[in-house]
Amino acid sequence: MMSPKIDTIEYSAPDQSTVDQAAAILDRGGLIVAPTETRYGLLARADDREAVSRLYGIKGRPMTMPTAIFVKDVNGISRYGRLNAAARRLAEKFLPGPLTLVLEATASLGEPLVVDRKIGIRLSSAPFIQSLVETVKFPVTATSANISGDQELETIEEIARAFGGKIDLYVDVGVLDNPVSTVVDASEDNPVILRSGAIAESEILALLDSQLI
Repeated sequence: MMSPKIDTIEYSAPDQSTVDQAAAILDRGGLIVAPTETRYGLLARADDREAVSRLYGIKGRPMTMPTAIFVKDVNGISRYGRLNAAARRLAEKFLPGPLTLVLEATASLGEPLVVDRKIGIRLSSAPFIQSLVETVKFPVTATSANISGDQELETIEEIARAFGGKIDLYVDVGVLDNPVSTVVDASEDNPVILRSGAIAESEILALLDSQLI
C-alpha cells in the first residue's frame, strides 16, 4: 500500500495545484483530509455512494448518522436545502463560518447525507475549502478526521497515525484546535441548537430575537 502523501500549504493562501490535486482525487472517488476553519475534515465526493461508504467505514461511523456537505455561497445552499426566513437570517449573518445549518432537504442524495428528509450544510470560511468547492463540479461531504467516538485530533501527524494509507491525500496547515461548528436545525420556523460550538447560543438568540426550543 502506498504511503499517504503529506502536503503543506499556507492556510491563508492555499496553492491551487494542491487544490487541483485534491479535487482530482475526490473526482475519482478518493478520500482526503483537509483543513476547515474549525478542525481537520475527512472529505469525500458526496454523490459517490461507494466513496461515502468507505469514508464511514474507516471512521467506524454508522451510516444512519448524518454528515454535512459544503457549498460555495449562500445561494448554493438552496440547491440542497430549503431556506426558510430564520435559516436565511442565520446564513446571511454567520456564513461563511463555523455554522452547520440543518435544513429540509431538496436534493435526493440519500443516507447518510439526507436523514429524516433533512440535510446538514456548511459554507466554510477556510481558504482551502473555499478554493476546493469553487474548483469541483460535484458536492463534497466532510466529517471530523478521527475514529468515531474518539477524541478530536489536532494535527496531520495524529490523523495519519489513525488512518494511514486509507487516505489518498493529507493537506497540512499545522495545528487546528478551534471549537467545532455550531449546529442549528433550521428545517422549521423555530430553529433548534443541536450542538454548541464556535458561534455562541447568545449570538443566535440575539439574531432571531426569539427563544430557541
